[in-house]
Amino acid sequence: MSQVAIIMRSMNEMPYTKQVFAALKEQTFQDFVLYNVDSGSTDGTLEFVKAHNPDPSKVFEILPSDYVPGKVLNDMLARTKEPIVVLLNADAIPMDAHWLKELIDPIINDQADSTISRQIARPDAYWVVKQDYERAYDPRRFKDGYLNDFYSAVSCAFKRDLWEETQFYTGGYAEDLAWSRACKAKGARFKIAPESVAEHSHNYSIKGLYRKRYRQGVAFGYIYSHAPSGLVRAFSCIKEIARDLWIAVTHGRFLTIPYNLLYRLVIYLGYYRGNCEGVKKYSANTDASTGL
Repeated sequence: MSQVAIIMRSMNEMPYTKQVFAALKEQTFQDFVLYNVDSGSTDGTLEFVKAHNPDPSKVFEILPSDYVPGKVLNDMLARTKEPIVVLLNADAIPMDAHWLKELIDPIINDQADSTISRQIARPDAYWVVKQDYERAYDPRRFKDGYLNDFYSAVSCAFKRDLWEETQFYTGGYAEDLAWSRACKAKGARFKIAPESVAEHSHNYSIKGLYRKRYRQGVAFGYIYSHAPSGLVRAFSCIKEIARDLWIAVTHGRFLTIPYNLLYRLVIYLGYYRGNCEGVKKYSANTDASTGL
């Protein structure tokens, strides 16, 4: 039996999927089985995956309407047997031949129960998006490499035993953060593997950005069962806008300022509204379960 299962999720990921498959072929660590799940691609992604997965029986299709992140991950994990599981989005491109080895080494050497890659934004990413990625993966955020309240399933690895004990949250989005939080509460060790690097970012439309952050806000509100006050959120938003403005001005990126401002406002508005909705959902479910 192979040592690693790689689960790759996709929906209209061209042309990145071709680059991801090419990178997998170049990995120095090759003891893995690739599992694909596609949720309704219409751009050739599914056909490419079927043609290039070494075992077509490991390619699965679901309807777009059936895509609930945590449920899909749980269903796919149930199909695997390998002791280490790697999740890799079909648009997250490993940056060198050592991506996989660097990602799983801390697990093999029992230094961690789960790891994440360092992500970098694409060359064509909006300036403010690149800034956010650099801050998110700044080594100073991680004490001795260990993760606090941070996790991403875009490119990650974990012991299968970890999932068998704690499965992914299926109530909505932010399934990766909810899962890592539940595992850490039981003592699991989560680390970043800084030498395992994947390129991944999106230039969302304003509508798409709002929808993404709203969904995350709903999930976070439900998972954490509380929402920060509007005043606290507004203060945080102003701080980030001021920081974005300062960096843009000091780096001569004046033309980015209008979009930077809109980007930050949409993120905070979407997240705050979703957060409040998630708390209402949590309260309604709690009341229903207690009969109040």
